[in-house]
Amino acid sequence: MRATGKIVTVASVLAGAAVPMAVTAPPVGAQAGAHAAPAWVAYHGVSAADSVKRFHQLRDQGYRPITVNVSDGQRYAAVWVKDGSSAAWGMWQGMSASGFQKRFDAELKNGLQPVSVSATGPADLPVFAAVFEKKSGKFVSKFGLTSSGFAAANDKAADQGLALTSVDAYGTPGDIRYAAVWSANTGGAWYYTYGKSRQQHEAEFYAKKEKGFRPVKVAVAPDGTYAAVWRKDGVKSWAHYVDMSGSGYQKRFDALKAKGLAPVQVNAENGTYAAIWQ
Repeated sequence: MRATGKIVTVASVLAGAAVPMAVTAPPVGAQAGAHAAPAWVAYHGVSAADSVKRFHQLRDQGYRPITVNVSDGQRYAAVWVKDGSSAAWGMWQGMSASGFQKRFDAELKNGLQPVSVSATGPADLPVFAAVFEKKSGKFVSKFGLTSSGFAAANDKAADQGLALTSVDAYGTPGDIRYAAVWSANTGGAWYYTYGKSRQQHEAEFYAKKEKGFRPVKVAVAPDGTYAAVWRKDGVKSWAHYVDMSGSGYQKRFDALKAKGLAPVQVNAENGTYAAIWQ
């Protein structure tokens, strides 16, 4: 892993300010004979101490994390699933840039790769959180990337047959940095955007949706812009919302849970949340 920078965040939401970005088709499991979805647990806006407590509780109950986010003042959000997977995994939080690099090196020696990387704080003093899984295959992981560096890294990864599978934005409004992971492209065309205002992100959403793409990753930057990964993967039941406060995210969470949709990624910065369900 090349250490170049750091960070991303978790926050809150204004009721009524959420921009609906679509739910398509019946929710998973709605059709007769559909397979039961794995059990899952999600939380957001919790302290570092509470995050550690939940880690031990959920791990002992057989859950594993699939996504993690850290934001303002080391507030954490995560989604855990109980799906019967036997793959080894690790979850770490409160790491400095050098601490994250050391953890990365140690996990890599054990055959684990980063699957979700998040950071928050200025580029020269970030705090990281990450989920690692034991898996094979080529991948690239970088942090501290400027906008131009992020674009160049995406182009290079695509040329190598990799797809952007984790992205976070951190830093300050005048110095945005990106942390990202590119893994083997397991199916479907993909595309990425970054530095988009809410209105531009929404326009991108509708344009991409017309072409069969949907957002699979989203990150809120310190300046309020959005980065996203779009994929044409044929998934029919999903939802995407941005520009939410913490309470707004909770209301959306409750409504979509009643429809059978589970969050698969939660991201926030400066109190603004974005999330994806399926």
